[in-house]
Amino acid sequence: MKEQNIYVEYSRSEIDAKSDEKEWSRFDALTDAEIDAAAASDENDPKTDAVFWKDATVAMPENIITIDQDLLAWFKAHAPDYETQINRILRAYVEGNADT
Repeated sequence: MKEQNIYVEYSRSEIDAKSDEKEWSRFDALTDAEIDAAAASDENDPKTDAVFWKDATVAMPENIITIDQDLLAWFKAHAPDYETQINRILRAYVEGNADT
């Protein structure tokens, strides 16, 4: 008996829908224990513990604003923590004008 080749055409959206449907149904069928086991065995995502994070620091995102040179010079001359002082002044202004 001669083997038959069967060709089927799908649009990109049909393929995406089938892939998503298949992946989510497979994921939904997993138990929490199976998910934990899969994560634990993933060599590209090793577990971390307190020792790993002991030297980590939380950094504030860096924002850049333009401040007139004379104002910046004044703050730098009067406060070693001038960035904190500028932030406090701006926050007080915003909180004092919260209703506007």
